[in-house]
Amino acid sequence: MQNSGHEKTNPKRWLALIAISLGVFMALIDTTVVNVALPSIQTSLNASYSDLQWVISSYTIVFSVLLLIWAKLGDLYGRKLMFMIGLVIFTIGSGLDAASTTIGMLHIFRAIQAIGGSALMSLSFALIGTSFDGKERGIALGILSSIIGLSTASGPLLGGWLVDAFSWQSIFTINLPVGVVTLILAWLFISNKQVHHASGRVDFLGMLLSAGTIFSLVFGLVQKEMHTNWGWGELQVAGYLAAAVILFALFIWRQKTAKNPMMDLSMFKSSSFTGAVIIAFFLGAGLYGFFAYLSTFMQNYVGYTAWQTGLRQATISGFSLILGPIAGMLTNRLRHGYMLAFSAFFIGIGLFTLSALTSETATFADFWPAFIIIGIGGGSINPPMTTAAMSSVQPYQMGMASGMISTFMQVGVSFGVVFQGLRLADGYQTGLTHHFVTLSHVPNAIITALHKVLVEAGPFSGHAIITSKRVLATPYAHELELAVRQAFDYGFINVTRLDAILLIIGGVLAAILIKTGGNNPS
Repeated sequence: MQNSGHEKTNPKRWLALIAISLGVFMALIDTTVVNVALPSIQTSLNASYSDLQWVISSYTIVFSVLLLIWAKLGDLYGRKLMFMIGLVIFTIGSGLDAASTTIGMLHIFRAIQAIGGSALMSLSFALIGTSFDGKERGIALGILSSIIGLSTASGPLLGGWLVDAFSWQSIFTINLPVGVVTLILAWLFISNKQVHHASGRVDFLGMLLSAGTIFSLVFGLVQKEMHTNWGWGELQVAGYLAAAVILFALFIWRQKTAKNPMMDLSMFKSSSFTGAVIIAFFLGAGLYGFFAYLSTFMQNYVGYTAWQTGLRQATISGFSLILGPIAGMLTNRLRHGYMLAFSAFFIGIGLFTLSALTSETATFADFWPAFIIIGIGGGSINPPMTTAAMSSVQPYQMGMASGMISTFMQVGVSFGVVFQGLRLADGYQTGLTHHFVTLSHVPNAIITALHKVLVEAGPFSGHAIITSKRVLATPYAHELELAVRQAFDYGFINVTRLDAILLIIGGVLAAILIKTGGNNPS
């Protein structure tokens, strides 16, 4: 479904695209760039492991909760205005992050930063959808999708360089000049013209229910992620997930009965739109959630620094810059569901290849073929997904469609991180038990004590424990280190295979449901 040629009255639309892309890049990269700074933050602010987890979670939870709300506010009061407000909040939040002198301050300021970041992500697709049309829309969405893929995977590269060259505060202070430049560009070049402004009052109850649903869901998953020894029946986990189900049911009831609902449920009558949000979820769960574990594997076990890890992961993210615009142009010619299936299958094949190449001696020299295959799929998947969503709804629904795609993707990341973490932990513990039994030359007392410590510390800390001075002083250090690496590999292989299956399932569903593109315009 195409717009009229209204956007041709805005000759500065390509400069507007730069502003939108910069905003999205900052918002998304701050979900991953902080990972490589955590050791420095821990030392500087005297933070515990739990404190460090909340540096990440405080951002991701608030980011997820507000995506739909910003989309609705953009429909009501203007997407350009809401985008600029979000940009101001994000930039101020970044400055406050850098000024934090305690870990509690950093948690609060990260949440403030996420309020703005959520607006930048939520409104981006709709701003492009109403600023471009026809072939130009496909190209513009392809470029923005390239930025999304690049920002998600390049966090370790940029963060590693900034932390090594300056300090952990620099990952936040860099947002200050970029934020000011982006704000000027947005003010000058993003058009105020909007195809449709939603009418009526703000559905405050709907907003409250949607925020409560997403908060309960994501927070429950975060609780499970942070306490891997808890079962799903634990009140602190099951209680939040049950609340999410109840609040979601109330939200749907509200949307069906309210005079001015927050969300137009009629969008889901389109199988293409439904397919687009489903593949967004699987993409978040199966690929974007995977990068955190890939970075841990390469830094903690293969032995690369943060900078070296990011540089090698550019083998994956770099394809977004090349293939994103190309895939965007092809969305005008090919059926979007088939394009998405092709890309998802490529990612799945790449992940299966990575699992086959993983061994206790493997390095990037072994992994690069898998990285390239994943990069080809990941670099080409976002344009047909966003184009399918935007072209399967009415122009006045584009703001909410943009918010839905972002929300499903972010919730998918939360699901993926938790379930991948469980698969990793289970595989790691199984691997420890299996490989420690083979250490016939190591005294049983040492094996028993180390096994207990390693299981309690978890897979992320295993390498640091086994390479501590105390362990290295023993004559069994090399054997123990090899056993722990093999145990982590076992869990990591489980993670890659799970993600591969998720992406392939998502690709099949996309091929079946999404009918836009090619000779099927709606």
